[in-house]
Amino acid sequence: MMDNISGAALNLGVDEEKARSDMPDENRSQSTQIALKCGDSFLIMDKCGDFLPSQREMGLFHHGTRFLHICNLSLEGRSVVPLSHQVTAMGNICRIDLTNRPLKIDQHGTIAQGIIHIERFVELEQDYLVHGFTITSFHTETLPLNVCLKLGTDFCDLFEVRGQVRAKQGKHRPVKRDEATLQFNYSGLDEVERTTYIQYEPTAKHDVHANQLDWTLDLVRGEPVKIKAVIHMGTTGTEKFATAQPTATLWRNHTQPSIVTDDAFFNRLLKRGTQDIMMLSTLTPHGYFPYAGIPWFNCPFGRDGLIAALQFLPLFPQVARGTLEFLAAYQGTKIEPFTDEEPGKILHEFRTGEMANCREIPYVPYYGTVDATPLFLILLEGYIRWTNDLELLEKLWPNAEAAVQWMVNSGDQDGDGFLEYHRVSEKGLSNQGWKDSWDGINHSDGRIARSPLALCEVQGYAYGAYRAMSYLARRRRLDQQAAHWDSAAETLQANFLQHFWWEEEQVFYQGLAENKERCDVVSSNAGQCLWTGIVPDDIARKVIDRLMRDDMFSGWGMRTLSTRSRRFNPMSYHNGSVWPHDTAFIGAGFALYGGKKEAAKLLKSLFDASYYFEENRLPELYCGFTRHEGYGPTRYPVACSPQAWATGAPFTLVSALLGMNPNADEQRLTLHQPTLPDWLNTLEIRGMYVGTRQVHLRFSRVGGHTEVVFGKDNEVDIRIL
Repeated sequence: MMDNISGAALNLGVDEEKARSDMPDENRSQSTQIALKCGDSFLIMDKCGDFLPSQREMGLFHHGTRFLHICNLSLEGRSVVPLSHQVTAMGNICRIDLTNRPLKIDQHGTIAQGIIHIERFVELEQDYLVHGFTITSFHTETLPLNVCLKLGTDFCDLFEVRGQVRAKQGKHRPVKRDEATLQFNYSGLDEVERTTYIQYEPTAKHDVHANQLDWTLDLVRGEPVKIKAVIHMGTTGTEKFATAQPTATLWRNHTQPSIVTDDAFFNRLLKRGTQDIMMLSTLTPHGYFPYAGIPWFNCPFGRDGLIAALQFLPLFPQVARGTLEFLAAYQGTKIEPFTDEEPGKILHEFRTGEMANCREIPYVPYYGTVDATPLFLILLEGYIRWTNDLELLEKLWPNAEAAVQWMVNSGDQDGDGFLEYHRVSEKGLSNQGWKDSWDGINHSDGRIARSPLALCEVQGYAYGAYRAMSYLARRRRLDQQAAHWDSAAETLQANFLQHFWWEEEQVFYQGLAENKERCDVVSSNAGQCLWTGIVPDDIARKVIDRLMRDDMFSGWGMRTLSTRSRRFNPMSYHNGSVWPHDTAFIGAGFALYGGKKEAAKLLKSLFDASYYFEENRLPELYCGFTRHEGYGPTRYPVACSPQAWATGAPFTLVSALLGMNPNADEQRLTLHQPTLPDWLNTLEIRGMYVGTRQVHLRFSRVGGHTEVVFGKDNEVDIRIL
């Protein structure tokens, strides 16, 4: 989900090393940052609640534009000291406790640190932000105090924030101010007027600085004084995805399913995941869609949304439905080189900021992804298996047919039976699989692979998509079509084994590049071939054994590229780092072929890594250095956190270990060799549904065996194989 950024980044069209070296020192650690999100708005602030201009990703953003980039609190001209902070479960409200630094105040001399307490309350809604301050003095005498809130706006497009230089910008209007309001205005090149309108109370003292609010307070010991500022974000003439009703309110109307184990720390990881997917899932006119991540990807991404919806499908099918309906609404209908759009193709990314509106970037939406289209079909199949929602199947059947026709036509332009990509848009992505950095696909001698490119895991997705079409066709009593797609899957499988199997390494080539040259590197792509079922049983065991060697398994998860490869770099974006979602889908593939011991080991590696990240939140990725006892994983400096498919990684592996296979049509759930890892003794699932019936199961590990107990309120036919 890199858009057109290289490596980590921050800069379009530059190499990854330069993107990192261009970052200011303050950006090299995100350990003290706080992220809030609501709908199409998000903010990044430091642990004091300030937006520091030295950290480029900080600020208040709405529809891809930064409406506030400075929001700094000071007492007597000095910054404050953080004590602690807590973010609510829905991820849009934060309470921060602060205190003063030593202050020199006339007639009182030096006031020691820790005399004044500030409770900072930050609440983000779809189009406004509430900043509240409750200030209490514990000085023995009444204390005069100057409180200052410095504000600043730049109305930068998110891509400008990330480093792209624009030839021309819109016009900043003069600041407007009166006794109780402050207003910043910007006229964009897209003819959209953007306004940051601030209301504050009590009335602030006028100052020569138009962007500064000053209050002179007399603090009586133990008597709190309240200050409040409400920052409204206004636009004219823009299309909005989100509805007016806040996402958090709507989520509360749903009964929340739960997975609870006997390990309190693992429960915390799972709870963090459910809270984060609720936070990231934005209510669009088509339903819930899980935005990819904060700060760089707070918008719809096809691949990311589909994978996150798959990960949480057993618990939150409403997310899958909303994702499918949204992507169907924007499915490609024409040939458009600028955006790589083609009939039937599922979008990659959809932006709504000024640069998108002016077509300075192609994400309007942009369709440069080879795998979102087969993943759309895989998710649709999974959703129907879990819900038996035949009404939605009927509605989306034309979209499914268009998607699979894109796969066999535009997606395979040379007719060799493989899905492949080649960039059309000059501003688009050179790589269009999930490893979409410029150097993400390469050869053993270090050369960058040239397109057209057929990635090994994408052929697995295609196989899964053909099987999905067969299942969906049978549900619509189209037996002839079902047989056709079964045949297509079998043909693809035979061709895949013939052209992608690497006997010497006992793994699959990463891909076939220009002129069908094999990308002869051992990579995690090969592991992702397994979970869709394209690999025969005898070969699958070889792949499992090969990928669990030390050059691929770091101890913290699966590396994206072998340490033996010429381009291996544990600090790279795709050439040796560890991605939780990648590790999870590889583990799901292991479990599908009986490798549950290995899958459990991968789950434990992610669980252990989560200890070292704030709130047990797995980030988008981390560095692929070898695990050392007593030390945690090395952070990747600009990884998104929270990030949707990282959040879902533990759930993918739990589902795989339990072997869940739903059949909502018959109200049945089959469990294939349900297995708890050796560090869990019990696991209980409540509030999950197969069709309209509730599932309540308890798993207990007895020795080397996992037993299943049905709850009294379980309504589903459970089969154990």
